[in-house]
Amino acid sequence: MANDSYSQQSLGADPNFHRRVRAALSSVAWQVLNEADAVPNHDAREKYARSVISNLDTMARQIAQWLVHRPNLMAFETSYSFPGAAVVTAAGDADIESQLMTDWNELSGTTPGPIVP
Repeated sequence: MANDSYSQQSLGADPNFHRRVRAALSSVAWQVLNEADAVPNHDAREKYARSVISNLDTMARQIAQWLVHRPNLMAFETSYSFPGAAVVTAAGDADIESQLMTDWNELSGTTPGPIVP
């Protein structure tokens, strides 16, 4: 069954998914902190990474709400696990991290315009 706004909204609100987003955010933020200073917009990217690391729980909950509508999450089935009592996505951790890395410039404010899910 294809994902729809209901399945994705449920995934974005799921505390188990928030933990996955938290881990992915942490990983991507540390990658940004370790990138070369010559990377375009590095200063803004680094500043945002530091903000993310110091506020991981809040950032994960906020980002999860729109992240679920991005291509790397929409491409994988979202379902409900009755044994786990959770909304789950078939997207892997690498898919979540890749989407965050793709969107990092927008998140850090270095690309004009809103993120369009």
